[in-house]
Amino acid sequence: MSLRSKVELECLATRLREEMHVTTKDPVRIHQILKEKHVLTWFKKLDDNFSGMAIRIKGNESSSDKYFMLINTALSYAKQRFTACHELYHLLYQKDFKVSQNNAGLFNKKEEEEYNADVFAAYLLLPEMGLKELVPADEQQVDKITLATLLKVEQNFLCSRAALLTRLKDLKWITKKTFDLYQKNVVASAIEYGYNTQLYYPTYQTELVGDYNLKARELYDKGRISQAKYYSLLMDMEINVSQEVYGEE
Repeated sequence: MSLRSKVELECLATRLREEMHVTTKDPVRIHQILKEKHVLTWFKKLDDNFSGMAIRIKGNESSSDKYFMLINTALSYAKQRFTACHELYHLLYQKDFKVSQNNAGLFNKKEEEEYNADVFAAYLLLPEMGLKELVPADEQQVDKITLATLLKVEQNFLCSRAALLTRLKDLKWITKKTFDLYQKNVVASAIEYGYNTQLYYPTYQTELVGDYNLKARELYDKGRISQAKYYSLLMDMEINVSQEVYGEE
């Protein structure tokens, strides 16, 4: 394990955006990436001191690698998006990766691959060209960016204030003084400027992204598992067939 150059990480993020046909000014579509990269992902409410995890099971000559991701929906929607991008680095680009369980967004250089994942996530969510397109030229100077622009950018890219400020500090557009100033009262500022605040709150949703349910159904239809086992597999993903279809408690 070692720290990758920021240029290399930015290239990986840019390439993934291009693969997904996402322009520099648009927010990256997390569900699209998860589906196209065949990452079975479970969005679920967990303890709030844990942001997510990822597992890669190496395939053999007849099968490809298997990817699994778990995202904590007890954290803000913006944090969920950052965590998913962070875990994508582990799954798609980290060599010899098997499993990670962490709190994304710490940017701790002592944990080299975790730092790589955080930097990659920041580049994927907030491409430099997109920032230059959205931020007025006279605000791309040190500590000139306004609160109105910050709100416009974070709402456009569906990112957290912390991720945006970290990215701007990396670009040397702001100093620690401005970083500290704008990381306070985030929700209040969004309300004051008339923005929807869903970005800053947990969703608490349970959602499965992938074909787990389809594969389970295929096994059942082929008679390889019983109905009870099929229902049990769905229950593992908190899908209660009896309750949903028949209204049973």
